[in-house]
Amino acid sequence: MKKIINLVLFILLAVNFYAQNDSINNPAIYRVKTQISELRNRTLECKVRDHTIIVDQPKAFGADDLGPTPPEMLSIAYGSCVVSTMQLLALQRNLTIQDIFVQVEGSIDFSKALGINDANRAGFSGLNLKIRFESDMTKEEKKLFINDVLKIGAAIDNVDNPTPVEYEIID
Repeated sequence: MKKIINLVLFILLAVNFYAQNDSINNPAIYRVKTQISELRNRTLECKVRDHTIIVDQPKAFGADDLGPTPPEMLSIAYGSCVVSTMQLLALQRNLTIQDIFVQVEGSIDFSKALGINDANRAGFSGLNLKIRFESDMTKEEKKLFINDVLKIGAAIDNVDNPTPVEYEIID
């Protein structure tokens, strides 16, 4: 009964949230707007909704190390999307999962950014996920569950598939 109440509350909150969003034609569209400003040295202030996040570079790169780097933020976004999508899918399927842990690892070759060699990509060469969670599912059921998670998570999709990007220079 508690799960049904939680699911109904989640749906009501989601509908209310989407209704407040400016997506008239499709209420399931969630618009994201971030603003990033340079503070000092290489420190950035990133704002989204009512949240502010500091992004920086390590001291070894001549910065102040006041926050994660952009690639680290990407790995945080990917891993946290895995966790939150697991929670959502478990709720939708009335599954009990708990003690979720996701670790994201990857390596970046700075050769291109340093002008040394442009043979390798500038970003992560790949990401390795380690996922652990408690559930009464078998190992095979967990694997199928995670495969479904990796198909529907928004940030997961943006990393796993090309995302068109357009830009304009503003005054």
